[in-house]
Formats: sequence, C-alpha cells, structure tokens
Amino acid sequence: MQGHGAEPPREAQREAAERLADAGEAIAGLMREVAASVEPRLTPPGLRVMTAVSDSPGRNLTAVAAAVGLSLPRASRVCAALESAGLLLRRPASTDRREIGLEVSPGGRALLERFRAVRRERMAAVLRRMPADERCALVAALDELAFAVAAVGSEGG
Repeated sequence: MQGHGAEPPREAQREAAERLADAGEAIAGLMREVAASVEPRLTPPGLRVMTAVSDSPGRNLTAVAAAVGLSLPRASRVCAALESAGLLLRRPASTDRREIGLEVSPGGRALLERFRAVRRERMAAVLRRMPADERCALVAALDELAFAVAAVGSEGG
C-alpha cells in the first residue's frame, strides 16, 4: 500500500467521489448486461447469491442473506428460484444434519464460469479503449481502491 498524501480540498473530494460513483454505476450496468447475456433469467441478487455460495459452499440461508445484503424472505425466494432453475442445491450441512447448507450445482458452476469469462472479456474491451498510460495508472490504483473499499465496509460507512 502506498502512502497517502495531504487531503485534497473538499470540492475536489466531492468531484472525485461523484466521478467514482458514476464509474461504479457504469461498471455495474455493464455487469448486468454481461449476466443477462449469459443467462437472461439471472437477476443481480441471484448472481450475488450464487457467487457467495460458490465462495463458501455449505453456508446456510441466513449466512448467505447477510453476506449479500438481502432480507431472509427475499434471499429465500432467490434461492428457491435458483434451485428451481437447477443452479443451486440445498443439502444437509456436514456439521449439523438438521441445518441446510447451500451449494452451487454443476450447471450453476458452469454458468458462473461463463459469466466470469464474459466479464473478463468485456472489461478487457473497456481497458483497450483507454490510453495506455491511463490504463496503467488505473491498474496501479485498483489495489488501493479495493483496500479503501474494504476499510470503509468494515467501518460500516
């Protein structure tokens, strides 16, 4: 992590925050398009659930709902739809047979792999449209951005 210099003036911070928010929305829109091109029925909450379950197989519904920021009833409906589509499996947890754990099905794993491949292709296309020096600066700043996002997330605001 690089050192942080003096704080820019408030107006510059506000402008930078606005530009970052705009870029984030543009990227989020592109990711929704990618998801729809891979599987038109896959909703953004469904993709978040599948990703969370893929990252930690066996989680229960309550843990998945908390991880993706959905209410328990909404997460239950999303999981039911994913299960109905053959993308998610509900199985007794290995630690407590009364507990139900969630797993991504083989078809769901294939869908996530396709999504990630198309996402990489689309992001590479975006980066190719940038001047080389600005692309290099962006790539260099992404680790700092991820660190700052994680820090703000852990602070709760």
